[in-house]
Amino acid sequence: MYRRPTQQRLAHNRGFTLVEILVVIVIIATLAGMAVMSLGSSSARVWEGEVRRLSALLQLVSDRALIDKSHYGVVLEPESYTVVRFDPTTMTWQAPDAAMAGNRSQRFAFHELPPNVRLELIAGAELPSTESTEFAEEESADADEESAKPQFVALSSGEILPVELVMYLVEDGEFARGATISYNSLYGLQLEWQADEF
Repeated sequence: MYRRPTQQRLAHNRGFTLVEILVVIVIIATLAGMAVMSLGSSSARVWEGEVRRLSALLQLVSDRALIDKSHYGVVLEPESYTVVRFDPTTMTWQAPDAAMAGNRSQRFAFHELPPNVRLELIAGAELPSTESTEFAEEESADADEESAKPQFVALSSGEILPVELVMYLVEDGEFARGATISYNSLYGLQLEWQADEF
């Protein structure tokens, strides 16, 4: 027996209303906007992570110097940085021995910055120079040792030789953002996020 569709069934089969279509379009546009924003700021997130990583490393190095009763330093280059330890027998700064560093060896390893992140030293540690002729001869003979002098130094006494540096985010060949990291014995570690645009 054939039954005629009721008026209610016919209304249900007609399709989507204009309001339903508009709601779906708004949801899709919102999700697309969020995806574009998250992709666009990925370089900023990487830069922020690098700033926090270097700040944490400086704090860790100063703590290790006090615990290990050794002088530690960080050699800062525009595109990289590495931790060094003062060897009193040779009177030189050297990479920490992996056996001595233990679990810290990975944290203290050479770190290269991403291509869009740059370091600029404003004021580094002023290391005392020895005036003996032996040391001067060694210094001139080993030019590589001179380049390995750290700009951040944490002494075994807990004292920090003052340092101030800026880590920049580079976009389209120009500095887009910056963060100033300063560390000294009096105020400790200070991190200042600069304005988004210079």
